Amino acid sequence: MKKLLTLLLVAVMVLSMVCVAGAAELDEVFDDAGDIDLMNREAVAVLNGMQIIKGMTPTTFVPNGTLTRAQAAKIIACMKLGVQKAEALSAASSQFTDVPTSHWACKFVNYCAEQGIVSGVGGGKFNPDGKLTGFAFGKMVLGVAGITGEFTGATWDKNVNKALKENELNKGVSVTSKDMNRQDACHLALNALFYGEDTDPYSTVAYDAFSVTRASAGNAKNYEWKRPLVLYTCEESDLCWDGTEMTVTASPFLVYNGGFTCGKLYTDLGNKTFDLDHIKGWRNGCSFDPNTFGTFPAAGSNVGFMCTGNGVTTEWYYDATTEIYTHVIIGNRAFEIVDVTDPVISNDGEVLTPGSVTVTYDGNEFSCECNEFTTADIGTYAICHTNGSKWREVKSIVEAFKPVLVTGELQSEDNTIKIGGKTYKAMYDTLAKYQDVSPYPADYIAAGGSLGDTVHAVTDGTGVVYAIYS
Repeated sequence: MKKLLTLLLVAVMVLSMVCVAGAAELDEVFDDAGDIDLMNREAVAVLNGMQIIKGMTPTTFVPNGTLTRAQAAKIIACMKLGVQKAEALSAASSQFTDVPTSHWACKFVNYCAEQGIVSGVGGGKFNPDGKLTGFAFGKMVLGVAGITGEFTGATWDKNVNKALKENELNKGVSVTSKDMNRQDACHLALNALFYGEDTDPYSTVAYDAFSVTRASAGNAKNYEWKRPLVLYTCEESDLCWDGTEMTVTASPFLVYNGGFTCGKLYTDLGNKTFDLDHIKGWRNGCSFDPNTFGTFPAAGSNVGFMCTGNGVTTEWYYDATTEIYTHVIIGNRAFEIVDVTDPVISNDGEVLTPGSVTVTYDGNEFSCECNEFTTADIGTYAICHTNGSKWREVKSIVEAFKPVLVTGELQSEDNTIKIGGKTYKAMYDTLAKYQDVSPYPADYIAAGGSLGDTVHAVTDGTGVVYAIYS
């Protein structure tokens, strides 16, 4: 407990190794880091930092590439033994005819087979380059965590799925009969590494093999939406990253795009609830007073969770060391683009200076780094995350995203949005007073438009409209 308290007091990052990436630095290490889901960025950063999994090349991680059976064997061996001991394994002989001793993964496959974690595909073969389903990798991860069960026979996959859920090893990651990709594999592996930390952070696979523990390190800056920071501490610096500590932005275990009920949250939490002492909330850079919530997870509740709806993203985090649930609510708005600065790119394609986009809001201009737009987009609209002390009072534009533009005949005049025969949803809590354009047809018509006009609609591709203009 004394060690844990010490960890909780530490909030300084010591990280300077090129092959190691914190969640915020993945973009600097891997050219395809943008393809890593928010849910998986922490896991990829940490497993890469622990050197359990590396990029497919020095500059690419290939997050959506399918995990192979040989790659999975190496990950499992490194998790169980630590990277140094796993790499020191030898392979004087092979247990499978298609994995000769000259194969790079032979020693890992042999070890996993000896431990009863993997088996062949029949005929004395292992099929090292074969694809691996989520349930198959889940079975291996259960073995690492020391969780046993009936994982053979006709219902092995159902039993694996049940065991993953019961032990919450699938929290934040989808495990199915489909092929497991590399980034999801990292998430599942991270869950297994720290399985049991809520009971004893020094009796986990991560601590046994790497001397690594993790703890809360506070919240990120406003531009990170106050997402929780996680501090990973290694007692022996040569086992992982350079130094003993690495701080990353936490990955959520739940993300809602749009509104959700307290009943759904209760179900998604695994039929669990929380009290006022175990919840934090952040909205557009400001914090909630828990005593003002008034809505909590409850079985079967149809009450909508506060401040959510169309055009609102809610991310949920959980810290096992403090048992605190944190939710971050991000509201989106559409603003007119008035200027675009192109990025400065070197001959080899490196972005030397990021581009920017400037938007107008109620007569004020705001700029943020963004490479999504060109000068041809001036006069159209961007979807922006806003950061302010009040829900409708914009202090700055934090991020801007290129919307999906829809053009067609306006076919409704009330708050049911129908354009070109397709029905859309309006962004949550929109008041024309607080922005340049409205997503509601009634506001468009009140401003001089007419039913039957050919209009443009700013959408996010999920059926939510942020603005209608002629």
